[in-house]
Amino acid sequence: MSPMPHDVAIVGAGPAGSAAAYYLAQGGLRVALLDKFDFPRDKTCGDGLTPRALGVLDSMGVLPQVEASAYSCTALTIRNSDEVTYRIELSGPGDPPRRILILPRFRLDELLLQHAVRAGAQFIPQAKVENLIQENGCVHLGLEGNRSMDATLAIIATGANTALLRKTGLLKQAPPSNLAARAYFENVAGLDDTIVLFFDGVEHPGYGWVFPTGSGTANIGCGVFFDSHVPQPTHLRHLIQSHPYLQRILKNARPVGPIKGHPLRTDFSRSLTGKDRILVIGEAVGLVNPITGEGIDYALESAQLAADAILHGWQGDVSTIQKNYRAALGGKFSFPFLLGHLVQRLGFRDGIIDKALYRIQHNAHLHRVVIDTCFGLAKPISVLTPRTFWEALKPSP
Repeated sequence: MSPMPHDVAIVGAGPAGSAAAYYLAQGGLRVALLDKFDFPRDKTCGDGLTPRALGVLDSMGVLPQVEASAYSCTALTIRNSDEVTYRIELSGPGDPPRRILILPRFRLDELLLQHAVRAGAQFIPQAKVENLIQENGCVHLGLEGNRSMDATLAIIATGANTALLRKTGLLKQAPPSNLAARAYFENVAGLDDTIVLFFDGVEHPGYGWVFPTGSGTANIGCGVFFDSHVPQPTHLRHLIQSHPYLQRILKNARPVGPIKGHPLRTDFSRSLTGKDRILVIGEAVGLVNPITGEGIDYALESAQLAADAILHGWQGDVSTIQKNYRAALGGKFSFPFLLGHLVQRLGFRDGIIDKALYRIQHNAHLHRVVIDTCFGLAKPISVLTPRTFWEALKPSP
């Protein structure tokens, strides 16, 4: 490919952008990593790192630094009432040890950014990219303040913010809205090694959560998978004030900062992965789990796939890079997202969710299916077996 000041310019220095920058810089390319903010900066998120995310962080060589700062959870507590509350271990009999690490994005994103910089990427803060124009065998980046930059390829990693995607014509219309909100608290009672997911008192399809972030500290939030008439910060404020479980654990707690809301994009499609010299990764391509609302693992994995396609196709035609990236991303995520949307629409409904949670509570096989499906510990087709359907649908005793 023709020489440019930068081989690849990455717009957005969150987990997707920083991971892509790390892999590409490690591969010998000249990488510019741009973000409209300086770092460290806060980011509204649930802060959970699933086993899939930990696998990518391990391959990047940054997992020890993450582990040193994170809070480790080895189980889920599922709650639908005081009577229907139960624990599910992430590791079943014969499984390797599994855990979910909780690390606020303020710390995680800074760790990943610095790791990319140490690998050779150039970080350019306070660089708001207003447009991308493909011309003369390169991508021209127009920056706020009449600045500009040229690169051979560009990667968009702007998360749920669709402004740049719409300006470049990669996204024709605003995607469906999924909404969430979170707040941090200290001096929280009753925290242990579990993540709590609760379904009582929240809008469906959706759920609330308590993610421990340290000794007595937690990320508490709620999310809904449709465009609610009630803003999620308002709904979370109501839950904090009235939900019986939250009332107990927050009796002597203190908020750390305000309640913050954020959108979630679960609209993944192969058609959104980019065009010509522009690739799209992470939540910018709609990669947020339709069941759990988790997106960090998909951000990291898509960054890895994009970097692989670029590095393997660098000496060839740019169309090959785009083709291979689209195929890899579709092969990995198309079917799981189809299944996830189906579960979201059919399973997260009033009445159905009550029965499903009761059945999961009393069935070890369904325990395993829930963990494997939600956290990507098995291929979806391996859990869609006749036994699973029988256990889920057989008549109650």
